[in-house]
Amino acid sequence: MNRSPGSSQAAAPRVVFNYLPVQFTADSFPAGLVDYETGDQLAQLRNELSETHVVGRVGDQIACVPLAAEAPDVGKQEVLDTRKNLELATRLVQASLVRTLAAWKHYELRRAAPPTFVSRGPGRDLLAQAAQSFECELAGLHVYPQYRLDVRMTGPSGCPGIIVGMKTRYEIDVPVGDLLRRGVHVEGRYVLTGAASQEGDRGVVAGRRAVGAVEAVDGDWLILRDAPDVQQVRAAEAWLEGRRDVVDDVVRALVGPAHAKIMESLDEAAFGLAGAEGRLGRIREIAAWLARRRLVLASGLEASVGSPVGLDGTGPRVKSRRFDEPTFVFDLAGDKKHRYPDKGLDEFGPFDSEGFTPKRPSIAVVTPSSLKGTVETFISSFLNGVPGGSVFAQGFVRKYRLTACDVTFEAFDSDLRDAQAYRSACLAALGKARKVDLAFVITSKEQEELTGDESPYLVAKATFMGHGVPVQDVQIETIRKGNLAYPLNSIALACYAKLGGTPYVISAPRAVTQELVIGIGSAHVKASRLTVPERVVGITTVFSADGNYILSNRSSEADYAAYPRELLRSLEACIEEVKARNGWLPGDALRLIFHVFKPLKDTEAQAVKALVEKLTGEYASVEFAFVHVSDEHDWVMFDQNSAGVRSASRSGPAKGRLVPGRGHAVQISRSEMLLSVTGPFDMKLPLQGLPRPLRLKLHRESTFTDLEYLGGQVFRFTALSWRRPYPSGRPVTIMYSDLIASLLGQLRHVKNWNADIVSTRLRASRWFL
Repeated sequence: MNRSPGSSQAAAPRVVFNYLPVQFTADSFPAGLVDYETGDQLAQLRNELSETHVVGRVGDQIACVPLAAEAPDVGKQEVLDTRKNLELATRLVQASLVRTLAAWKHYELRRAAPPTFVSRGPGRDLLAQAAQSFECELAGLHVYPQYRLDVRMTGPSGCPGIIVGMKTRYEIDVPVGDLLRRGVHVEGRYVLTGAASQEGDRGVVAGRRAVGAVEAVDGDWLILRDAPDVQQVRAAEAWLEGRRDVVDDVVRALVGPAHAKIMESLDEAAFGLAGAEGRLGRIREIAAWLARRRLVLASGLEASVGSPVGLDGTGPRVKSRRFDEPTFVFDLAGDKKHRYPDKGLDEFGPFDSEGFTPKRPSIAVVTPSSLKGTVETFISSFLNGVPGGSVFAQGFVRKYRLTACDVTFEAFDSDLRDAQAYRSACLAALGKARKVDLAFVITSKEQEELTGDESPYLVAKATFMGHGVPVQDVQIETIRKGNLAYPLNSIALACYAKLGGTPYVISAPRAVTQELVIGIGSAHVKASRLTVPERVVGITTVFSADGNYILSNRSSEADYAAYPRELLRSLEACIEEVKARNGWLPGDALRLIFHVFKPLKDTEAQAVKALVEKLTGEYASVEFAFVHVSDEHDWVMFDQNSAGVRSASRSGPAKGRLVPGRGHAVQISRSEMLLSVTGPFDMKLPLQGLPRPLRLKLHRESTFTDLEYLGGQVFRFTALSWRRPYPSGRPVTIMYSDLIASLLGQLRHVKNWNADIVSTRLRASRWFL
């Protein structure tokens, strides 16, 4: 795919944030200080003084801040500096928002920390708007806007403010018993019961909790599985989960053929909330509403709320920068370079083409006999290319500079759901005289809900991988669609990497240090969704600074107490192998950069610190950085000068209007940065919601703290996937670790699967792509 970063922008970007700056009216406020003893003491004071004070912890003391001058004195009376006590001051803002929202008509406050509320006023139900002729049939089903106001001590403007988060909230407020009488099938669905609300939750729906999945319906009772606390519940006292897919199924059952039109209209209505233009409009409305209110924080202290940061020239200025897209390299000398990875492959071939083996790989194709003819045509296009196509005209053999491929078909006489037939065909292919280098397995969408030994896909993958053979599965629906050039192009890229090849790397800044970028992921081993995880597996992927995938490793399954030790052992094994490969010398300077998708827990940080301390004694210097890379947050960015991208026919709405291009980076605190990685060109549909930027957070234990350098590296790594030749929404360090964790989690339920194979015979393969 040709990409022109920035070409969707008519002018220099004007970046706006969903961050409302807060200004305080006074430099100080009164507080009564009490020595902190226990958490129970803090909770008791908050409960006793809820009407007159805001209570928060300040160091080893508890501050009781009076809301009014006539409030009773508590503790030793002091005057606190607002700026020096920003954490407490932002808690005062949060408490004031809760009081304001609690009195706000047509809005239901769901949580107090951070303040979260649902808009239930007239005309706010998006499903009611989409299904105006079916009010009776769909009564009790709702889709409301939900907002969250998260108060922070600092943001893009360098001052305190409020992040305005929003999403759609799906609700099914119809008992399962009523749905059953109306023909809704609930087997396999998780259900909720009306348990008491947890602390901080407000409203009846908020108090419901998942209790298990429906195994069967027995009269008025639901028989449950994956149910730690109860084995059955009355259908009249249970509700289905309010999720998009569940609502979709219920609407289909209740209104029949009208379902498609209703859900299409619902998507359009939801886009008014999730899309960039609609979202910015809602944020401006909330900002204007808050600006008209007096936020009383304490006796003698109030706060005012401003417009979204960056919206106009009167607010605080925001410093930002735009990272350039990386240049891709296709030879060891670094002379063959191209701006686009796919065109570079066409022109130069893969990075390691001169030394790559096998040049004539043996490929086994497992398929039902009824599909053999169609699959043969597909494999021919894979090997030889799509004539006249804009991509993949050369085919796998020529594009990746191979001499040929030896293909054998193993067809079996059974249907697409017969996992044992797949297993027998895989074993027959493995029993042939020549070793198989790569296997294609033809699957189907109808298999997707199958798991463990019932899944042909997983059984075939486990069988081949157990013999050290990577697998490429292709769904027959993909083959039948036609227009195969783009799917084949991505499949070929992944296949070359699965064979152990390096398609391309990126041009990285030269450094005097030996630098490794390490992705750390983890998979929690649990029997089912609602059971408590008992064991954990650490997943490690290791890359050089130019993005070349070196290896991956997995720790042994361990309980939580032993996990740090197992993770350290896994990391040490990785480092030892890289050390031997690269010939590190005692005088070398090392830099280890760790990317983690989940917040780094103390156990993981301890394992990494132990590794660094061990290396420090061997090398001249060792510095390290822990970077938490996340898209699970409320931050969003807009570009007021982004006109979006229109289709080639220029019909229909532009996609990505007000969406920033890739590479915008804004530091929001000393240790945090926002990074846009999905621009208008990367969006698939005009009704796609506003992409969320990545939030990078540097862990306090890091000794290498150049956040701009680290942000640029994360951005380059988002362009480096060997799964498809265009950028992704996450760096490969995170993506690959997650893919490994996901597949290992599925494969462990297949009989005779041995996960040790991925650390031995498949160590050099990118089998997970």
